[in-house]
Amino acid sequence: MEENNSTLTQHFSLGKLFVYVLPTIFAVLLASMYSIVDGIFVSNFGGTAAFAALNQVGPIFMIVAAIGVMFGTGGSALVGKILGEGDRERANGTFSFIAYCMIGVGIIISVILWFTFEPILVALGVTEEMMPYCMSYSHIIIPAITLFMLQFYFQSFLATAKKPGLGLVFTIAAGVTNIVGDALLVGVFSNNDPMKAVQGAAIATAAGLFIGGLVPLFYFARKNSSLLRLGKPLTKISIILKTCGNGISEFLTNISGSLINVVYNSLFLYMIGEVGVAAYGTVGYVNSIFTAIATGFVLGVSPLISFNYGANNTENMKDLHKKSLLLITIFSVVATVVIELLSHPLAAAFSHGDENLMQITVDGLTIFTLSFMFKGIPSYASGLFTALNNGKVSGIISVVRTLVFNLATIVVVPVIFFHAFGSSYEAAFYGVWYSVVFSEMLATLMSFLFFRGYKKKYHYA
Repeated sequence: MEENNSTLTQHFSLGKLFVYVLPTIFAVLLASMYSIVDGIFVSNFGGTAAFAALNQVGPIFMIVAAIGVMFGTGGSALVGKILGEGDRERANGTFSFIAYCMIGVGIIISVILWFTFEPILVALGVTEEMMPYCMSYSHIIIPAITLFMLQFYFQSFLATAKKPGLGLVFTIAAGVTNIVGDALLVGVFSNNDPMKAVQGAAIATAAGLFIGGLVPLFYFARKNSSLLRLGKPLTKISIILKTCGNGISEFLTNISGSLINVVYNSLFLYMIGEVGVAAYGTVGYVNSIFTAIATGFVLGVSPLISFNYGANNTENMKDLHKKSLLLITIFSVVATVVIELLSHPLAAAFSHGDENLMQITVDGLTIFTLSFMFKGIPSYASGLFTALNNGKVSGIISVVRTLVFNLATIVVVPVIFFHAFGSSYEAAFYGVWYSVVFSEMLATLMSFLFFRGYKKKYHYA
């Protein structure tokens, strides 16, 4: 046991810490690429209405995936702490019980969505032109929802099991399957038929989820060289309550982020129609790349924090916290600069020659990207307290950041822009894009207040 845990207890230089979390970053990034790859192919081979339809249903499925993130991050924090305490048998029983419960939840959600998805879309204001594409895509994806959740679940635990590289292998295999499927089913066989393009994208995504979710399940179900294995569960309701308590912040971050996307989609649909939804879809894809990298970093470093917290290794805790803050800050700055420089080619990839869509997308992307300067720190703050098994603080950060600040700024900032810059429709439109920048600035300030308030309790600084 001591030999197996040597990686988790070692002192990391800045470079070694980056290398350690890199496989998890790539794995989460590739897992988030499903919708982006689908969007590129559908936008170019299916047209604006089909592309807008994918952007409407995407946030709904990400809300469901948030449950997998919650079970994964919350459960891995709990299991990591138990491993740090030296009880491997209890860690495996806990890991198994959480997995079985999540599979059951995924099946139940699939059944419910199968019968309620159309009314949900109607309530969101989906147009008659977009509805057939939304329903066609959904009827293929809904049966694969449990696999979607499992992919995010096992991604968290592969890092805890000291197998982050294996997680990357699984995700690459799933991503390649999705890309090849899109290239064939959408790019070759759809014949520019929007409905066939949407259906092909859904099939390609489902095939990728089959590999990303089911293959890790088989790996953990058999004897393996990791720290964890699926087997006899430790059936205690307190395990699920603790898991959900730990992971509630990540769940709320994902679900509220998806809800905010729904709000933005509905707002742009009302303001300028399908072209607005399509433009925000491209901006949302770029944002999902940043979010995936930040999430991957948090998932990669969290097992180290949880294990050293359980082992009462305060020196390693302080070192990990300091270097994590530095790495996430460097990444935020670099990402902001890179995306600003690439705004035109990124917009062109999704605009399929539509100049109006291209211009709206570029305008939105250059403004929205400024928020990346501030997004990294709140993501890490939430993950830090989850790793420390303090779901309450983590949840507060997530709720205030994604719901209170986001909803407040999306209401207030456009009004301020409207009155301050000429009382024009265009000023209000730009205010919508800028609202997320101000929201993340407030979230960063809040994160540092929590860092300061809890440093004596957890000794990370």
